[in-house]
Amino acid sequence: MEKISIKTTLLTQSLMLALAGASIQLQAEEDKEQSARKSIEVIVVTGEKIQRSIKDTAASVAVINQALLESGQLASMSDALADISNLVVLTGAVPDIRGVSGNGSATGFNSFTGGARARVSSLVDGVAQPFVADLTGDTGLWDIEQVEVFRGPQSTSNGRNSIGGAVYISSKNPVMDWEGAVRLGYRNQHNFFDSAAVLSGPIIDDELAFRIASQWIDGETYSNPINYPANPAQKSYNELDTSNTRAKLLWTPKQFADLAVLFSYQHYQEEGNAGRLYFDAKDPAAHQPVQQRYLTTRADTSSVKLDYQLSPQFSLQTLVAYMDYQWGAAGYEATAAAESDVLMQQTELTFDTKLNYGTAASEYAGFIGLAYFKRRQDFQSVGATHYFGDDASDSKAVYAENRLRLDDNWSITTGVRIEREQQQRDFSMLMRGAWVNAQLEQGKTFTLPKLVLQYQLADHTTLSISARQGYNAGGGAFNGMTTAYYYYDSEQVNTYELSSRSVLQSGNTSISVNVFYNDFSDYQALSSTRTITNIEQAHSYGLELEAYTMLGNDWQLHSSLGLLESKIDKAAAGFEQAVGNELNSAPSVTACLGLSYWLTEQWKLDISSNYVGEFYGDLNNTAERSAGDYVLTRASVNYSADSWMLSAYVNNAFDEAGMTTRDPASPAYPNGYVAMVNPRTLGASVTYRF
Repeated sequence: MEKISIKTTLLTQSLMLALAGASIQLQAEEDKEQSARKSIEVIVVTGEKIQRSIKDTAASVAVINQALLESGQLASMSDALADISNLVVLTGAVPDIRGVSGNGSATGFNSFTGGARARVSSLVDGVAQPFVADLTGDTGLWDIEQVEVFRGPQSTSNGRNSIGGAVYISSKNPVMDWEGAVRLGYRNQHNFFDSAAVLSGPIIDDELAFRIASQWIDGETYSNPINYPANPAQKSYNELDTSNTRAKLLWTPKQFADLAVLFSYQHYQEEGNAGRLYFDAKDPAAHQPVQQRYLTTRADTSSVKLDYQLSPQFSLQTLVAYMDYQWGAAGYEATAAAESDVLMQQTELTFDTKLNYGTAASEYAGFIGLAYFKRRQDFQSVGATHYFGDDASDSKAVYAENRLRLDDNWSITTGVRIEREQQQRDFSMLMRGAWVNAQLEQGKTFTLPKLVLQYQLADHTTLSISARQGYNAGGGAFNGMTTAYYYYDSEQVNTYELSSRSVLQSGNTSISVNVFYNDFSDYQALSSTRTITNIEQAHSYGLELEAYTMLGNDWQLHSSLGLLESKIDKAAAGFEQAVGNELNSAPSVTACLGLSYWLTEQWKLDISSNYVGEFYGDLNNTAERSAGDYVLTRASVNYSADSWMLSAYVNNAFDEAGMTTRDPASPAYPNGYVAMVNPRTLGASVTYRF
C-alpha cells in the first residue's frame, strides 16, 4: 500500500504519548460511581465457554464500552464494532477481522447456491445467528449486558464459521428485585425514532423472576431512492423499521438451591433498506442507490438454559435452542419484468451441554462438552431470475479444555474439538431456457487443537503464548458466467499469539497487547471470474494494543492500535497474479483515541476518533478498488441524576466522506459504485430508570 497518511501519523503519535503518560502515578477516588471503562481485571468474558477475566484471557478480545450501548448513540451492532482495532466493517457484511473477510464465500448469490456460512460467527445468549447473503437484523442494542469481540480463530470453542473470530452478545437476565426503564431517542438521519422499554421483577419472591424488553425503531436511511415512472414504487425503499422483543423467565427453585433454569424467547423483525448499500460513484454524496431492494428479516428464537452446581468442584450447563428464521428480498427495477423476489426459510436446532470441573484455585480445572447443530433450508427466487433449492446440514462435536496449574506462576491450558459436519444441498436454476440442476453432498470429521502457556510475571501482569487452529468447510457454488456448478475445498489457519495483560495504578490503568501470526492454507477467495478458489498459502501478522487509564479523578483516556501485514504466498492456476499481494480489507493501521471527562458527578463529556487505514477491496489489489484512509470522530454529552439519563451526541462530527467499498465502472454500473460511512449525524435520547 502507499505511505501512511499524515492522519495516521498524528493519531499514532498521540497514542504513543498517551501510553507513555499511563506510567505516571495516578490518583482516583475509590469506588467512585462513574461510567468509566472497567479494569480488565474485573471484566469477565464468557466467549471461550468459561468465565475468565480479560486479564487471564490469552485470546485477543475487546469489550464494547457499556456506556455507549446504553446511550443510544450506536444504532446497530455494526456501529458498535467499528472502533475495534484490526477490524473493518463493510456495508451489509459480517465484520472483517485481521484481513479475513467475515462473509467469506457466503456473500450474496453464493449464499443460495452453496449454503456457505460466514467466517465470523455472532452469538446472542449462546445461540449462533444465521447469515444469508447480506448482513441484516443487527439494528438495535437495547438491554444488552455485554458485547465481546474475539479476534482470531474461535473454532475450538464454536466449530463452524469462526475461523476469523466471533462476536458474543449477552442480553440482561431477570432480577429478583423490581426494575425497569424507558428510552426515547431521535437522530437527524432524515427521520429516525428509537423507543424502548424494559421491565423485570419477581413473580415468586427469590424463586421466579421475569424480564421483558422491547425496542422499536422507525427510521429512514441516507439513500435517496429512484422512482421509475414506468414502474411506480409500491413501497418506501428508504425506510428501515425494526422491532425486537425479548422475554425471559428465571427459575431458581428453593428446594434445589443449586439449580437455575432460564427460559428465553425473542422475536425480531426488520423491514426496509437493509443489507448492502451501494451508491453511484459519479456523486457519492447524493446517495443514489445502484440497486434497490426491500429486505425482510424475521426470527423467532426459543431457548432453555440450565445451570446446576453439582458440588463445589463440578457444575453442569446445558443450552437447547430452536430458531425459526426467514429472510426475503424484493427487488425494484425500471420495469416489473426485470424484478426478482427471493425468499429463504430456515430452522435451526442447537444443543450444547458441558460439565465444568475445578475452581480458579484448583490444580486442575476445565470442562468437557457435547454439541449438536441442525439446519434446514428452503429457498426460491421468482421473477426475472428463477432458482430454488433446499439444504440439510448438521454437525456433532465433542470438545474439552483443561488448565493445569504447574506452580504459583505457571499454568498450561490444552483444548481440543472433534467435530463431524455434513451437508446435502440441492440447487436448480433456469439459465437460457434450460434448468441447471446441481447437488452438494459432503461430510468431514476434523480436529481442532488449542494450547496456551501462561506466566504470572507479577500480581499486575500476565504473559501468555498460545497456538490454535481454525477451520471452515468447503462447499460448492454456481458460476453464472459459465453456467456451471463447481466445488471448492475447506480452509484452515494456524494462529500463534503472544499476549500481555497489565493492571496498574490500583486498577486505574489497564494495558492489553496481542502479537499474532496467521498461517493460512487453502484460503477461500473470489477470483476475477467470480469463482471461489482456494489459495494454497497466505500469511498475516500484526499487533493489537488497548489501553485505558484514569488521569486524576475526572479524566479517562482510552486508546487502541492495530497493526497488520498480510501476503499471499502461493496461489493456484488462474490466481497467480495475486501472489505477493495483500489480503483484502487488511489496512496496515487502525487506531482509536478517546477521552472522557466528568465535569461533575452528573455531567460527562466523551470524544473519540477512529482511524481506518487504506485497504484493498480485492485480492488482485486493484487500485480502483482501494478504500479506507478515513478518520471518524464522535462526541457526546451525558447527564445522569437519580433515575434520569439525558444524552446528546454527534457521529462523524467532521462529516468525513470515507469510502468502505469502491468499484470501478463496468457495463452493469457505468459510473462504478461506492459504499460510504454515514455522514454527520446529530441525535439525543432520554432514559428513565425505576
